[in-house]
Amino acid sequence: MFTKNFTELTKKDILIAGGKGASLGEMTQAGIPVPPGFVVLAGAFEKFLEETDLNVEIDSILHTVNHKEMHTIEDASEKIQALILDAKMPKDIARAVRASFKKLKAKYVAVRSSATAEDSASAAWAGQLESYLNTTEKNLLKNVQRCWASLFTPRAVFYRFEKGLHKQKISVAVVVQKMIESDTSGIAFSVHPVTQDRNQLIIEAGFGLGEAIVSGQITPDSYVVEKNPRRIIDKNVQTQTRGLYRSASSRQVANEWRDIPETQGKRQVLSDKEILEFSDLLLKIESHYGFPVDVEWAREKGKFYVVQSRPITTLTEKKNVPLSAIRVFEKHYVRDSCLMAFQVWDQNQRVFWKWLIGSAAPSFILNAHGTVTEVYYEPRRFEEIEVNISRALKNKHFLSKFISDYESHLTKLEPIWRKRKALKSSKELIDFWELAVLGWSGVSMSYFIPKLPSERVSKKQKELTLELRKRSNAYFEDTDRIVRGTLIKLFPKLGELACFISIEEVKSGNIPSKKSLISRSNHYIFFEGEIFTDISLEDFLSKHGLAIKKDEIRSANSLTGQTAMGGKAKGKVKVILSKKLLYTVREGDILVTSMTTPDFLPAMHEAAAYVTDEGGITSHAAIVARELGKPCVIGTKVATQVLKDGDLVEVDADKGIVMILKK
Repeated sequence: MFTKNFTELTKKDILIAGGKGASLGEMTQAGIPVPPGFVVLAGAFEKFLEETDLNVEIDSILHTVNHKEMHTIEDASEKIQALILDAKMPKDIARAVRASFKKLKAKYVAVRSSATAEDSASAAWAGQLESYLNTTEKNLLKNVQRCWASLFTPRAVFYRFEKGLHKQKISVAVVVQKMIESDTSGIAFSVHPVTQDRNQLIIEAGFGLGEAIVSGQITPDSYVVEKNPRRIIDKNVQTQTRGLYRSASSRQVANEWRDIPETQGKRQVLSDKEILEFSDLLLKIESHYGFPVDVEWAREKGKFYVVQSRPITTLTEKKNVPLSAIRVFEKHYVRDSCLMAFQVWDQNQRVFWKWLIGSAAPSFILNAHGTVTEVYYEPRRFEEIEVNISRALKNKHFLSKFISDYESHLTKLEPIWRKRKALKSSKELIDFWELAVLGWSGVSMSYFIPKLPSERVSKKQKELTLELRKRSNAYFEDTDRIVRGTLIKLFPKLGELACFISIEEVKSGNIPSKKSLISRSNHYIFFEGEIFTDISLEDFLSKHGLAIKKDEIRSANSLTGQTAMGGKAKGKVKVILSKKLLYTVREGDILVTSMTTPDFLPAMHEAAAYVTDEGGITSHAAIVARELGKPCVIGTKVATQVLKDGDLVEVDADKGIVMILKK
């Protein structure tokens, strides 16, 4: 027997149906509303390997893996997946799969991998293996075979080694489940994963298909429900402007994004009654299993369905974490810079804080897509540093020593910056990087000292500090330019991908493979000295007990900020986040960006006015605006999120207002 219906499976069938398949069978048996389906059993995959003689070859390739060296994982993955995808599925297995599909009487199904070692209480394969939505009879067998091959994707191979599963037998079953065309969908946790309060559950909900939430492409509503007494204690309602839906085209079966009408997008996705209804269902699942669960759900024509359930694997022994213990971060700015330039900053913070305070550096989160990177900081740490600088200034020798050291570092760095040339060797790059780390202490200090009240620092001290700050106004951009150019020169075959190499990798000579750097270039998160890939920002925050304070975005037709240079200008918006797009700014455009740098000058000459998310009256954008006599509104916080390319706007910098005339 190569397939079994959900009605024939229970939680005891993990070895034949995998964790996902066994769970769906168990819930079906328990009367939980699960869309109908069947499982292509692990035995089918094992027979496939046996009949195609791939067993020995795969084992031999896996023995070459050293999971601490990513290139060995990628090489093994590529070879094994090619073997599986190129082999022909045995006729008896193909016949059984087609027969089970016909019994479903479904036009579209979801085909999902289900590893036989998955979703234990301490480990979850969620996200490691592949899923294929909107599968039809025509591509069913092909997608089943792809699921088999996904047992050997790089992330799945790494996961089995990381979790110590590489010595045990792991097979893969495939879940084939009728697709629900959901009006609303989401995920839910029967224990709040951040506060870990066992008396709270949380539901996240969005319009359309759940894939949009799971992949982090929309921000869902979230509802916190207290279990006893049963009541809704918190609602965070988001405005949803688009949803993911099955394509209406008869020519394709892919999902497509559709705009959601404003009246619908602003409203609560689930009513209070529906929230409590689903809470009952979620607690029924938790009670049945006897442990906290993480489920994916969908709602079609007024009925809730559960499409997946697994144990929550991130809970600690600590039963309650108060909300006050969650570390809250705020976005400070967006930069287009290479990884190693940010590492200069990170390492400096460690050196600087240890020297000044004797404690750990303030944490920050980098959320990078390409070289365009969002930077989030803990605001409370800024308050702490101001207090400690004030204390240090009571020592009459402190400021003179700081200024002397700062001047010394700048004197060494400035000749390198002025040459605007790449360095010649890895050693020169490492030496420059370490000098830049030391020099940044001055930048950090000169940021805080002028902000201190007059009773803490004299006017003369502020003036001396500001003089030095002017000399290092483009510190970060100059450092990034040297590092970026040197990396591309040292690793010419990698091209722009070299910008994602870390300083540790240069020092060790252990340069990642091209494939790894491509993955890093698509998205990475940098936090407390570590690089994380293959995880969304939302999942990362949840896993580490962190939160981000969101900027308030109003739907009004205007934005407000601070006047950096007065005047009025009308024109079409050009949003620039990456330096690569500066050439697209045309004469008369309104340049909208997070903050300008010296690289922006050619575009700033073309633009009629500037609008930025960040900055103060001494920022680069403000200084250039005054020099060129162009209207400039700074510190709007949300301009790059609200304004879109082509919007017609009027910048009234006299009042610090940007009016949206036509979208």
